[in-house]
Amino acid sequence: MRNFLQLMVFIFLATSTALAQGPTVNSSDNLPLVFVLGEHAEQYDAMTEQYSNMLLDECKGDMQSAYSKWMGMLKEMEAYAKEINYDIDGIQIWMNVFWNKDGSVKHIAYYLKPESKVVPLDELTAFIKSFAKQYKFPVLAQNQYVHYGHAFFPTTPKRVAHK
Repeated sequence: MRNFLQLMVFIFLATSTALAQGPTVNSSDNLPLVFVLGEHAEQYDAMTEQYSNMLLDECKGDMQSAYSKWMGMLKEMEAYAKEINYDIDGIQIWMNVFWNKDGSVKHIAYYLKPESKVVPLDELTAFIKSFAKQYKFPVLAQNQYVHYGHAFFPTTPKRVAHK
């Protein structure tokens, strides 16, 4: 009987401690600025629920405008890579960008496409993080917004010299 009471007290204390800690899903505030898709899955899922506005919504449904702004950001990434001497040619990624209302980057989640040039993920993450810290997207919005897209570098094909 005494063992049974000790067990019940232990279960009660363990349960009340777990309940006092609250929900197990962390908010997006705990996510790193840049991470590989598949990491931080619970926080990522919670964050996607907070972002109901898409880039296309913030461009008033104008696909050409949204595409132009997206490509503009990729060209800025390319220019930044050249500026800091980081070779992104051949990199192909899926990239989900979450912006604050003012166009600053809240988070970027990415994943290398199978046909991408192989690069160390820690180096690519560091590059994207460095870019995201200094970049501001040219869309000011009433709400935070997101774009789920892909990126190929170089963004424009390079001419092949004929001999």
